[in-house]
Amino acid sequence: MKNYLADSARTASDSYFTDKVTEEEVKATFEKFAETGEALDGQKRKLFYGKGDKVEGGSVDDFSFENLNGNIVHSIYGLCTEAGEISEAFLKAAESGTFDEVNLKEEAGDLLWYLAMLFRELDTNFDEVATTNINKLKARFPEKFSQDKAYNRDLNTEREILES
Repeated sequence: MKNYLADSARTASDSYFTDKVTEEEVKATFEKFAETGEALDGQKRKLFYGKGDKVEGGSVDDFSFENLNGNIVHSIYGLCTEAGEISEAFLKAAESGTFDEVNLKEEAGDLLWYLAMLFRELDTNFDEVATTNINKLKARFPEKFSQDKAYNRDLNTEREILES
């Protein structure tokens, strides 16, 4: 984990193609994402904090979360809702011209908390996941990020790294 920030920078794109999507498209997408995050947060409060009245019915064929590991479900809900809050921070920054870095750090901390919950349930830790992730990215981008390698991945090799 010690070198993760430097290693992640080496495998990140340094390009920013603002001519490939419109501001209208970006705004609409992030607004939908933030709205979805708010809906998920409402469900999270019901599922894990007991908020609201008991409901019945509403089952869906071939879909049930009832018997899934509740802590993993909670962590997934949390990661999604916090990502929704980060999308709200992006929208505010696009309107004001600057990011609220204090808020972004807070939301990043919340994401870490939910990742910690997930990692406990998966019997892993930040170091192990970070090392595996960087090893996968180094296999994908041996020298540095390239668009070609981003589009033409060796998924079998990456899966082998993830499973090792």
